[in-house]
This record gives sequence, C-alpha cells and structure tokens, in this order.
Amino acid sequence: MSFVLSFDLPQEFSTPRVRIFRELRKIDARHIHDSFWKSDSLEDLTSVATMIKKFGGDAVILEERLVF
Repeated sequence: MSFVLSFDLPQEFSTPRVRIFRELRKIDARHIHDSFWKSDSLEDLTSVATMIKKFGGDAVILEERLVF
C-alpha cells in the first residue's frame, strides 16, 4: 500500500522548504508532481507532515488506491 503527501508552504519559507525536500529524499519518497510525494511508509510521511505543520504549512496524507 502506498500513501501520498500533499503539502503547501508559503513561498517566503525557502529554508523550511529545502529542509522538507531533503527529508523527503532521505526517506526515499518519490516526487509525483509539485508538492505531491509518494511513499510506502505512512510513519515517515506522518513525520514529514508534522514538520511541515510546525513550519506553518498545511499537509494532507492520502491513501493511494487505483480506481481505473
């Protein structure tokens, strides 16, 4: 099962944005599009989502499910 993280950080938060991208690469998340990242580890994505919220951003984790 895979999970997708979608997040938003204000543009002026460039340092936290770089830190988030580095953390996503460190956990081997795959970049899907813009601020959408995919991973098999819900625990790792939850950790990153918590970090994003601490920086003042918004984060949502979705369960990936093939429909068609």
